Amino acid sequence: MRKRQTDLSARECWHGHLRCLRSIVIILALVSTTTHSLSLNKSVQSRVYSRSLGSTVSISKSLASQHNCRNRVDNAVFTNRQSSTMLYEATAHDSCTKNDTKQPASRFRLLLSNIIKGKDLSVPAVLLASFLNLLGFTMASPIQPALGKHFELPLGASFGSLSSAYPLGMMLGVILWPTLSDVIGRKIVMATTLAGSGMGLLLQSYGVQRQWTLQQFLAARVLTGCFAGSSPISKAYLADRGAEGNRAELSKYLAWKDAASTMAFIVGPVLGGLLYQGGKSVVDNTKSISFVILCSAVASLLASFSIITCVKDQTAKVVADPKGVKVATNSTTASAMESKGKADSSIISCPLGTRLWTGVATVAGVSALYHAADSTFFAFFPSLLQNRLSFDTQGVGLTFTMFAFISFGMSAFVSSRFVGRYGPVAACSTGLGVIGTALLALGYAATQSWIPALPVILGAASLYYVGVPLYGPSVPTMLLQCVPSNKRGVVMGFDGTINTMARVVSPLAMGEIHRRYGPGPCFGAAGLFVYSAAILALVRRWVVLRKDFSKASS
Repeated sequence: MRKRQTDLSARECWHGHLRCLRSIVIILALVSTTTHSLSLNKSVQSRVYSRSLGSTVSISKSLASQHNCRNRVDNAVFTNRQSSTMLYEATAHDSCTKNDTKQPASRFRLLLSNIIKGKDLSVPAVLLASFLNLLGFTMASPIQPALGKHFELPLGASFGSLSSAYPLGMMLGVILWPTLSDVIGRKIVMATTLAGSGMGLLLQSYGVQRQWTLQQFLAARVLTGCFAGSSPISKAYLADRGAEGNRAELSKYLAWKDAASTMAFIVGPVLGGLLYQGGKSVVDNTKSISFVILCSAVASLLASFSIITCVKDQTAKVVADPKGVKVATNSTTASAMESKGKADSSIISCPLGTRLWTGVATVAGVSALYHAADSTFFAFFPSLLQNRLSFDTQGVGLTFTMFAFISFGMSAFVSSRFVGRYGPVAACSTGLGVIGTALLALGYAATQSWIPALPVILGAASLYYVGVPLYGPSVPTMLLQCVPSNKRGVVMGFDGTINTMARVVSPLAMGEIHRRYGPGPCFGAAGLFVYSAAILALVRRWVVLRKDFSKASS
């Protein structure tokens, strides 16, 4: 009788965790949508008004459509007294007359748009998808040591293979999907990659529960990585949206994307730790790991659903550039190109290069050095917390959540302002300098036994999370300013490929250094990588400024 009562109480606790998880996801989705819609209130109203005026001019061309739209405007007056919202409703209904048979996803998106006073949900939906997609990664970070114990892996290159398998698949995904998004549109490709990632995580969860071998599990991770690519596509989509209005909004959009991603670092580690510890109280260690990965899969599938239902589709359209080559781009960009009669395929504004691919290659090199260090940090920092500070899995998750609060504050309130005031190169070099200092401090604290390990390690990690948001929006800002819209997917895919190669090689190489010499040299080498990236950015900026000064003098 007591055993039955214990089982019932454990099951009730477990169902309570599931209800808590569902509530957190719903609340964060509403907070993300409301916050972003309020922050863009003024710019959205001005764009809505201008679009509505353009729609009114087009209505006057057809007597039948004019009569229909006037009736719909009269209906809109009764529901909304604001003139800008009334004209926006007329524009929406004008598009409905062209295609009366809307898909269920479009109707659902229109319904949600009316709920928040007709505002476009595309950008908040992309931010929410970024949060949910990264939530799967951050939820798995506290169980990385437990996953290594499940496969009986010692610290070293074999342990690093758990972190390298997914980036190995990404090498294909970040080339294929962003390039394809330039051809058929961002929305469908984003939704496909997120759904594929969710299915791959489901396969990983099944493999852990069925006691797959390490090689089979790594193959499932490689397959999941093949569907990576939503991150560069979402950045390209935000750049397209920024180009529709004020280009200065690009850094704001990217900063908000970093903030949404940082929110995943706040929720994910503590949620993963709680789910893992709660699962161990009900089932064994293997099933607990499998359940955490299953929750990650659900998050990716929800991200795909948000893209399908809420993102405004930018239909691919083929236009001709000045060289006579047909280029597929979105409808907004295509209209602008047709009105101008040509596509601007030259460099727009790249601070690290005077030519397109020179600037792109420099930015990609800086980004690759950073990602090599970043993958080292996330591969071996949880083990440092457990071995040096004796943290359990839940403690590691809570620690990552504490650091993520620091990163979220920087992303939400500091990063975009810093980039706007001092420029992306200054933000990049400053962030890299802070990150390199933090990694060197971690390496020193890991090797010296006489210093107080707890405050030094936690302080250095906090400094790391201060530098990452400063660096974060600077690299995509420089990349997306270097290229025209019809090449953004290709360029972001190229940058993602270089970064993926760094993430594949770095955990293996650093794992071997960790095995032979300990964590100190491992984190020290990562810090030197970051300092090298900062020096590269500053040197290239000096070269560009010198060439510009020479041209101005002549």
